[in-house]
Amino acid sequence: MNHLIVYAHPNPKSFCNAVSDHIASLSADLGNKVTTRDLYKIKFNPVLDASDFTSIQKGKTPPDILTEQKLVSAADLITVIFPLWWTGYPAILKGWIDRVLLHGFAFKYSREHGVTPLLTGKKVQLITTMGASVDEYESNGIMDAMAMTMGDNVWSFCGCSDAGMIVLGDIPGMSDKERQSILSEIEDTLILAMASSDKPSKAASKKSNTAKKPKGAAPKKQRPAKKK
Repeated sequence: MNHLIVYAHPNPKSFCNAVSDHIASLSADLGNKVTTRDLYKIKFNPVLDASDFTSIQKGKTPPDILTEQKLVSAADLITVIFPLWWTGYPAILKGWIDRVLLHGFAFKYSREHGVTPLLTGKKVQLITTMGASVDEYESNGIMDAMAMTMGDNVWSFCGCSDAGMIVLGDIPGMSDKERQSILSEIEDTLILAMASSDKPSKAASKKSNTAKKPKGAAPKKQRPAKKK
């Protein structure tokens, strides 16, 4: 399996970075070909500008976009890892989506047939860290909105199957032991993402220190949410 990790956090000492490294290491140990795109490290340009449109209209995809598109095309599983900022993707990751998941590559549209997704046969797993608790975001509807705007209306729109959304809340207040426990749980969800059905599904809600997983996946014993 070709496993593409798209990672976006500016701090190399962040827990988000630990999650990315852990998943990459585990996936490689499981025999997958792993490619990590650290968007800050490679200094990815997130701005879709007029020159991009001009080049694309002439049939010439800018080299930096083409590099990312080739990696997406080759991937069987895409894991997107990022901190939740203002209930959304960091700007550099949003820009990566803007510039890479283009019309003609990720989807196409015509008046006769409407939208046709072009990234079918791929699974996408979203992993985000945040300071607030998941319970808080679920109570005011933000969790559902996130799943819709960051998952269904981006990746599912392009034809990718939902391999689960892992939301890790209360990160700043967690102990090292609690964070290590989370990494262990992520191992299980990664294996589930590799084995789950290609049929798109909405992830079931979990507590702040556990992971979301797609419906239909094998049952997994959940640890109780830790009190803060």
